[in-house]
Amino acid sequence: MVTMPTTRATGVPEAEQGVPVSLMMAVALLTAVTLELVRSTGPLLEIAFDISVYAAAGTAAATYLVAAVMGLALVIVTRRSDGPTVLLVGVIALAAARLVTQGVTGDTRFVVGLATIALSIAVFTLGVAVLAGREKGGHAAATAIAFGAAFGVGIQLALGTWDAYWRHDVVGWGITVVVLVGLIGAAQGARRNSQARPTRHVQRVWVLGPALSLMWIAIANGGFAASQSGVRLAIAGPVAAAGLLLAGTVIAIVERNRSARHALSLRAARFAIPTVPAVAIAGLSWATGPVVLVLVVAAQLAAFAIIAQALDGTPGKRLDQPTVLVRVAASASLVGLGTILPPLIFQLDYDIPLGFPNKLVIVAAAVLLGTAAAHRRDPMPEVAPAGLEPPDRSILDRSTAALLLGAGAMVLVGGSLAVGRAVSVDPQPDLASDAGPLTLVSWNLHYGVNPQAGVDLEQIARSIEEQNPSIVILQEVSRGWVLGGGTDMATWLAQRLKMNVSYAPAADRQFGNAILTNLATSNVTSIDLPYGNGPQDRSAISVEIAMPGGPLRVTSVHLQNKNHIPTRIDQIDTLLDAQADAPMLVIAGDFNAQPNSPEIDKMTDSGLVSAQDASGDPSALTDPSINPDKRIDWVFGRGVSFGNTEVLADALSSDHLPLVVTFAPE
Repeated sequence: MVTMPTTRATGVPEAEQGVPVSLMMAVALLTAVTLELVRSTGPLLEIAFDISVYAAAGTAAATYLVAAVMGLALVIVTRRSDGPTVLLVGVIALAAARLVTQGVTGDTRFVVGLATIALSIAVFTLGVAVLAGREKGGHAAATAIAFGAAFGVGIQLALGTWDAYWRHDVVGWGITVVVLVGLIGAAQGARRNSQARPTRHVQRVWVLGPALSLMWIAIANGGFAASQSGVRLAIAGPVAAAGLLLAGTVIAIVERNRSARHALSLRAARFAIPTVPAVAIAGLSWATGPVVLVLVVAAQLAAFAIIAQALDGTPGKRLDQPTVLVRVAASASLVGLGTILPPLIFQLDYDIPLGFPNKLVIVAAAVLLGTAAAHRRDPMPEVAPAGLEPPDRSILDRSTAALLLGAGAMVLVGGSLAVGRAVSVDPQPDLASDAGPLTLVSWNLHYGVNPQAGVDLEQIARSIEEQNPSIVILQEVSRGWVLGGGTDMATWLAQRLKMNVSYAPAADRQFGNAILTNLATSNVTSIDLPYGNGPQDRSAISVEIAMPGGPLRVTSVHLQNKNHIPTRIDQIDTLLDAQADAPMLVIAGDFNAQPNSPEIDKMTDSGLVSAQDASGDPSALTDPSINPDKRIDWVFGRGVSFGNTEVLADALSSDHLPLVVTFAPE
């Protein structure tokens, strides 16, 4: 008779005792840390973008390829120890690098930050492989990754989506230290636990690449869920986090409670599941409204089911054999490329058009994810021999239940804080009176990234707040955009400044123009501008503000940035046609055109007055913010008189300087 190995402590078959909670917790926290670091890629690459698009693309690809070098270095440094030991050393190195990255700025952060991203991919790959290398470890790994992603979304919601990575305050450092200490403790616990030793061979670790990519862009991105659906972040973010918790829980329940009689139905389901992420991602890329949230959850459920299938180990070489460890470390390059290529190609379309909708790139990533589960054989579940105690038939094992409790608590805290902010700072709009002039700030925020490749939303808010404006007109506002670090700037700034926000997408729904005001508004209108010579869709947004003498129409606009005057002229024609019936009008934004250009002449020839020329210093420049040499940001008005216009030369939170204008109805 064949017997199964048992442990001395319980006499229960080892395979039935479940995965150690310390190992699952290590992978979950690694997921949260890795996703935060991956989100930092876009802002960090700003330094390379200053050289050229090609330099940025090459730097991004090289960074994620270096993950294999980092992984191999860990294996060598640890003298090819077992998997949990390599994982612990890697976690300690990652925690140290992560702390250093948060404490430095500028070029130093660019170098250290990119190296830390590569290290995180390597350690994450090794950690998942160690967990997946156990009996039923693929499902445990998928569950841990899903819970870790939910934990990360919970932290983002608690912070208003502005990551701790970019913060130098007590809250930012506190969250970072707590998470990293927990990660090291979990990795140390896994190393001490003999059950953490892998017993099976994991082959499809590369599936982690497209999985991380989809989490980064869409399915673990609260800002994306909010902007893509049009539902407030306080609702969309918790739904996305809850979907991740649901995905991890369903996978754990199905795996723990399946039996031989369920094998046939599971096989049938596995033929269909690989197609679901692609269909769901395609749907949410083009859909609008609350249905997007349904599609996000569907994509999450299918994606993590595929990860579980792909990572389920097969009997063979153990992971703690040196040659296998080396191979897993080397596969980190595939994980890295799978992570960076979809968002990189997607974003390149906005500078170098692909010739097809860039949303198809994300769909392709979902298709690639699905292939990892294709043709996967599903062996019949093993049946324990007679004579042994029946295994525990509870719905979840203790490790999974403990992890669900921790991740769920973070989601509950983050979601509660998000709802609380949305309710408590939801401003009651004031009615404008003739008691004095209004102050307006117009600013291209460069998706929140400053010239030092940092994201400092608090400094942006302070620069605006110091002017005590009634109206704030913004361009290049990021709402979950990968280049902006995934932050929902529109929601964060509106809550921080206690203003209502109106937002209109431009390049896509994660990137556009916004108007913030504490005055009563109506007739919010999004204006699509002609694409012309491209390479990016442009738009404007208008709102009407109630004034004693009638409605004031305020518009935020961003015209094409490439040197193609006819396209900008066409865009101005469309813009002016949409404002033709407004007797009292202010249009502000980034026109990408300088004084005496045909574009600006067209604006003034239509009867609009330039605020800076009428009430400020016409020689003051706005772009770039450091050593500016161009004046391309403008405020125009009709039916209003400008009292003063100033360029804020010390506001360096973007690559543009803001304009501050006071005006009153004529």
